[in-house]
Amino acid sequence: MTDINATLIAQILNFIVLLWVLAKFAYKPLIKAMDDRRNRIINDLDSAEQTRLDAEALKAQYVEQMANARQEATEIVDKANKVAQNLHDEFMEQARAEKDAMMATAKERIEQDKKQALVDIRTQVIALSTQIASKVANQKLNSAEDQKLVAEATDKVLGNR
Repeated sequence: MTDINATLIAQILNFIVLLWVLAKFAYKPLIKAMDDRRNRIINDLDSAEQTRLDAEALKAQYVEQMANARQEATEIVDKANKVAQNLHDEFMEQARAEKDAMMATAKERIEQDKKQALVDIRTQVIALSTQIASKVANQKLNSAEDQKLVAEATDKVLGNR
């Protein structure tokens, strides 16, 4: 048979004790450290995923806020354009009203001046007619001379107009 050496038995016993010591003091803490590390990595990955989801939500919120801001800006510009157009229309209407009032005043003044000119012309015609009549009445003229005198007076009146 085989000779079993005491050294071999001691080595086997040492190996078993070493395995037991390693299992008791090294393997369990090593497994625990690896489990802790694995759990920490899983937690970090979960946290990173949650952070990514939060970032995407913030990005979507930012995009929505930008769209709202653009829409509000467009509405403000449109409103300002409408207000400017309304002011322009009001100023144009006011200018038209002032122009119409000025035109009416000018027409009225022209009409008054025309009436006054006619009154002045009538007064001058009456005065000239009176002068002519007094000259005719004061002088004894023949019919040819009377006609010449009337023609001169008429030319004088028409020439002053």
